[in-house]
Amino acid sequence: MSEGMPSPQDDHQPDIQPQPEKDVLVTPEGEVLDMGIAGTAQIDLEKHGGRPKNKNRLKSVKYAIAGLLFLLRREQSIQFATIVTIIVLILSIWLEITRIEWMILILALGSIWITESINTAIEASINMVTADPNAMAKIGKDVASTATFLSSVVFVVIVAIIVIGHL
Repeated sequence: MSEGMPSPQDDHQPDIQPQPEKDVLVTPEGEVLDMGIAGTAQIDLEKHGGRPKNKNRLKSVKYAIAGLLFLLRREQSIQFATIVTIIVLILSIWLEITRIEWMILILALGSIWITESINTAIEASINMVTADPNAMAKIGKDVASTATFLSSVVFVVIVAIIVIGHL
């Protein structure tokens, strides 16, 4: 080979396999969070201002009752759900619905109470974070409200099917 020309052996580079990119999220503080399936479980709550879970079952029940009392006192949708629940239960007793109909009805009623509770918690959390108009806050509130609406529609359909079947 002539001088100044690289030999074919010089061109040979070792085979370097590209490493697959790891699914991570980098926070504004520079912390790398694993976005894999077990990533959330690896986050140190105390490092991020979180608290360990309450291990006192009695206190947990107390907090749940406090939340229920708040809902009953302050949330119009739950006040309405309470009236509807009482009416539907009385109607169901009067119609002598079957055991399976009771189970379906209880699940449908429960879904309304659960979604209303979650919706209220989401709205309170969003209100805590921002009082200013915010597109993402609106989306969060609207989607949470959609969940309660959908559970209500399903409830109405179930009640209609059960009641019409007994008339």
